Amino acid sequence: MKIILSRKGFDGTYGGFPSPILEDGRMISLPIPIIDEKEESYPYEALSPQGVNLGSLLKELGKTPKINGTPAKFAHFDPDLYEDSLPLDNEFGARLNGWRGLFGTDQNAARMLCNDEKGVDEGDIFLFFGWFNQVINKDGKRGYDTQSQGFHQIWGWLQIDRVIHIDQDVDMKTVPKWAKYHPHCHHPEWSPNVLFIGRQNLSLDGFDTSGINGYGAIKNYSPSATLTEMDPAKNNKYYNDFQNSIGKSKSPNHDIKTSLWRLPLWFYHEDISKRLGYHNKDNQRTKASWFKDDNYAYLKSTSPGQEFVLDLDHYPLEAKQWVLDIVTNSGIH
Repeated sequence: MKIILSRKGFDGTYGGFPSPILEDGRMISLPIPIIDEKEESYPYEALSPQGVNLGSLLKELGKTPKINGTPAKFAHFDPDLYEDSLPLDNEFGARLNGWRGLFGTDQNAARMLCNDEKGVDEGDIFLFFGWFNQVINKDGKRGYDTQSQGFHQIWGWLQIDRVIHIDQDVDMKTVPKWAKYHPHCHHPEWSPNVLFIGRQNLSLDGFDTSGINGYGAIKNYSPSATLTEMDPAKNNKYYNDFQNSIGKSKSPNHDIKTSLWRLPLWFYHEDISKRLGYHNKDNQRTKASWFKDDNYAYLKSTSPGQEFVLDLDHYPLEAKQWVLDIVTNSGIH
């Protein structure tokens, strides 16, 4: 079994600002903007995950989604994990009977994920993470916390039930009717182009997962699902140790570096080739990216990075417990 740490949601290029954690703790992952005639279907005003209309929220925060600085009003509705983003009778046909969570990918990411030797398969689990920051209310006006640059937070999951290669079925005959709204179904010309369908129920060998969906979005913020090391002293220490090891200057400031992660100690496998994907090459730079103390592993994660695969066959049972804790302790939605 594999887990895939998959970066999704707003970033510096697609969106231009973090996804919000609201004052009551609710996390809302913002789907990235799109400028594409075939996908101009989902304006942010049409989406209301967790009862929060994205158009209204963005307006209140004074933010406009952008792609490399160009304003965009439509969302790339992927991954689709918030069931309540749209009402059942929506105009897009996006909540027909049988709906389950979906995630699509293409090009290099799809090639890597579908690699015969190191790729993913049915039963493997995506843990989606993204760039988040707290929303605060100051003098009656809502906005992002300007004292923080934000951090990487796990916000959703999807256990693979079925893999559909859309580029190999341009007539969409293998795509369920309820899934044909998905944006990757609008682009059969993309190659490769893959759609992952989530399981109805989560399954982890050796663990009781009864009553837990095989896909979903984490409702509330919890430190247990935070990847970034939030202690400024430790964050800066390991970040600067990494910089020094690769011959670069130390950071001139002491702000928290989003890409410096704190992970459970078991992530630090003694065989570097078995560590987290894209961080498992036996070379100087990769070795310089990893640190550990008596309690945790620390990683200067690749940035930007998209799909990081970890094969749990090489790890203790507590790795599956970590997945389960993230899904359950943070409050499922």
